[in-house]
Amino acid sequence: MIDEFRVEWRDEPASRSVRVHGEIDLATVDELRRSLECPQPRLEVDLSNVTFMDLTGLRCLIDAAGEHQEVVLVPSPKVERLIDLTATRHLFEFAR
Repeated sequence: MIDEFRVEWRDEPASRSVRVHGEIDLATVDELRRSLECPQPRLEVDLSNVTFMDLTGLRCLIDAAGEHQEVVLVPSPKVERLIDLTATRHLFEFAR
């Protein structure tokens, strides 16, 4: 069974919280990108329910890290493995 992709977000004055479910790949990355575009300086991205993420998803997160003062991730094990394999951990903060 493939998890249905969906993105939910909530805005606060200084931050946006984004929760992502399912697979992030070429077919879904544009929706993720739109959810990360916001004027707030802090972006919190909960990826704990992401079952797969390819390099297009990682690129989207890297772009967001360049646009916001702080990007905090809650990664799933698969997302964390991709971040470690690509040596991009230093670009993000991590919460559990």
